[in-house]
Amino acid sequence: MASSPAPVQLSPSVFLYEEDPSLRNSYHEDQNGPRLVVLATWAFAHDKHIIKYIDRYRELFPNVSILVVKSFLRHFFWIPGARKELEPAAIAIRNLLGVNDHTETSTIGGPPMVVHLFSNSGLATTYNLCDAYSSTTEIDKTNPKDRLPLHATIFDSSPGTYEYLSVASAVMFGVPPGRWLAWIIATPLAHLLSMSLWVWVRVLGGADWPRVWGQAANNATRSVETCRSYVFSTVDPLVKKDAVQSHAKDAPVERFNVLYQADFGNSKHVSHARFNPDLYWRVVKETWEGRKSGDESKIM
Repeated sequence: MASSPAPVQLSPSVFLYEEDPSLRNSYHEDQNGPRLVVLATWAFAHDKHIIKYIDRYRELFPNVSILVVKSFLRHFFWIPGARKELEPAAIAIRNLLGVNDHTETSTIGGPPMVVHLFSNSGLATTYNLCDAYSSTTEIDKTNPKDRLPLHATIFDSSPGTYEYLSVASAVMFGVPPGRWLAWIIATPLAHLLSMSLWVWVRVLGGADWPRVWGQAANNATRSVETCRSYVFSTVDPLVKKDAVQSHAKDAPVERFNVLYQADFGNSKHVSHARFNPDLYWRVVKETWEGRKSGDESKIM
């Protein structure tokens, strides 16, 4: 497969991979798909990992545009700055989809956009993207067109809840294996950060941001979905299986349609696509299509 074209950088954390013009004439109805995929990556995600998701999406949907929104630690400490960086992403969504795409569906029946988020960091990015999208228009806040356009959502290793060890593990997740000096330096800093958050949430009564992000993802006033799927694992130390399933259980109460809850067993955090690629990308494709097929016992 040809390598993905170089992206257009829209802000320090937003990159647009536009559709490949060479594929427009060879695009057939049976290859139809979303016009835009938003990849809200996990913190510390390397380009070499992100590009694998871009390439697989291009295999599924050859002429799709892909908007990559990266997550950095600075976004958690200065939310106004994070939202400012996401304003170009919100404008790009409007420009690529147009103002009427909140109800439009593609030929096969899927929505024009897929939001694919990873971990709590990607969940936070999506939360801020919703706010940035709303702030880039003067449309009445009660108008559905002020929400993110109609889309299907993939929750990969998300949502989680605040736990002391989960936060410390999330910080250490960005330290490369085998870099012992980096581990020695990062370990006390990770625990210091987690302890600071514990004091902020448990003692001072500050905002429990993972809970805020999760509740917002089940708030129909912020975005409109066709359906969603959750992919997770039993052994993930950063985002617990029970937390994901609890969120999935609450979603139908708020009138969200949950298609799949896919347990990848012994897969590591945000590694489910590598652990079982056939199953993973089947879930992605069928979530966009809004349908189930095959042996569901292998997923549910």
